[in-house]
Order: sequence, then structure tokens, then C-alpha cells
Amino acid sequence: MVVRRWSFLLLGLLALTTRPVSSQELRVQAVQEFNALNRLVAKGDKLLAKKPKPPEFLKPLVNAELSFVHRVCKPTDEQMETIVESAEEALEGMVDLLDQRVRGRTASTIQYRGLNGQRLNQNPVQRIREDTMDYLPLLLTEEQYQKYKQESSQRERIEREAASDYLVALMGEKLILTKIQKRQLREAFLEEWPDLDVEWVVTYISNQRFVPIIPSNLLRKVLTTEQQTAWASFQQVNINVMLGQNAELFLEKEWLP
Repeated sequence: MVVRRWSFLLLGLLALTTRPVSSQELRVQAVQEFNALNRLVAKGDKLLAKKPKPPEFLKPLVNAELSFVHRVCKPTDEQMETIVESAEEALEGMVDLLDQRVRGRTASTIQYRGLNGQRLNQNPVQRIREDTMDYLPLLLTEEQYQKYKQESSQRERIEREAASDYLVALMGEKLILTKIQKRQLREAFLEEWPDLDVEWVVTYISNQRFVPIIPSNLLRKVLTTEQQTAWASFQQVNINVMLGQNAELFLEKEWLP
């Protein structure tokens, strides 16, 4: 994780100190030169030791984010080429997701797994978005980057609202809730549940005999004692999120083949 962060920092220093900050074209060129240097260093590393590779199932997730960047920021071909190179470098650093000694940036009870059962220490979708937010300022104009931030924020809001709405609907099928309780639950989920994420919520759509483990402090605020007892009687489990099975990813192209 430290190495990956220093890589982005060095990239930024090169872009800002060796090229005029006001020149977008020269900044992109600086990043291209840095990525080329990284590839040369990587080749040298391979001669000394076999470098572990990130799992293949992460590539579609990276490609989906690159498609999102291309769609909302409308970068030039040269900008997009450098963005893809930077995404590839970030992907190489994601091998640390397999290291169980490393804790994810956000503690979570939800477990993410790969196609072969690999256990990840962090939500990879969130990691990819954070990495993208790190390197994009160096490659885009300020206007383009602000567009990405705005659209990303909107996307996160829509996803969290969808996750909250589904959970409220699921609880409504199991319990008799008033309209006021449904609205209160929705607000509590959105405002006080950091781990709420559409990536794991949708797993309950195909596993409806289970219900998610919802923080008890949120339920106590809204449900009656009888409703809490009824909810506790259902089979509550945290279902593993299996990656690589999502056919709904929006891909404009395979940016990383």
C-alpha cells in the first residue's frame, strides 16, 4: 500500500516539477514517460524475482471504471491512453488485496471473494474508484476532473439509495412496517451505515431465504420490541460477495485486455 501511494506521489512530483503546470499536454507527456520508466523497472524486477500478479477477475471492474471515465470526462485519445496506463499500474498494486495481513481502508463485515474463492481484504470496486481519484487530477483538465468528481458522487448516492430501498422493501416483506418506519429506516441506513453498499446488497436478491445482519442500533431506533424480536427470528447471515459474475457491467471496450 505504501509503495503504491509513493508511486502516485512521485508521478505527481514529476508532472508538477519537470513540466509547466499550466500545460495539460506536457503533464500527460510527463506521466507517459513515468509509466514507461515504471515498465522498465518492472522488467528489471522480474529478473530478480517473480512478481505476483493481481487476479484476472479484477480487470472487468477496472475496465468498467475506465468506461465511466471515458463517458463522463470525454478525454482526448492521448489523455485516455495515459489514463489506461495509469489504471494498469494501479491494478498491479492491487495484488495487496490478497494479503490477509493488510486491513482494508474501511473495516467491514462483508467478505469479497474471487471466482476461485480468493478472499480479499477490501471492497475492490471501492479501491478502484479511490485509485482512479488519485491519478486522474494529473491527467485531466480541472474541468474534466470536476466532472468526474461530480458524476462519481452522483453515482455513489444513487447506488446507496438503491441499496437502502431494497433493504427496506425486504424488511417490509418480513415485517409489518408503517410508512413512517420505512422512511425512518431508509434515512438511518443512508446516514448511519457506512458499510451499506449495493455490491453486497444485491446478493440477497438471489438468496431470499436469508436476511442481512443489520446493525442493532439502527433497528432499535425504528422498530418496536415485537418487530425486533420477529426480525431476530429470521436467518441473518453476511453473504459473501462473489466477484466476476456480474453481467451488467457497462463496458465500452476492453481497455485492459
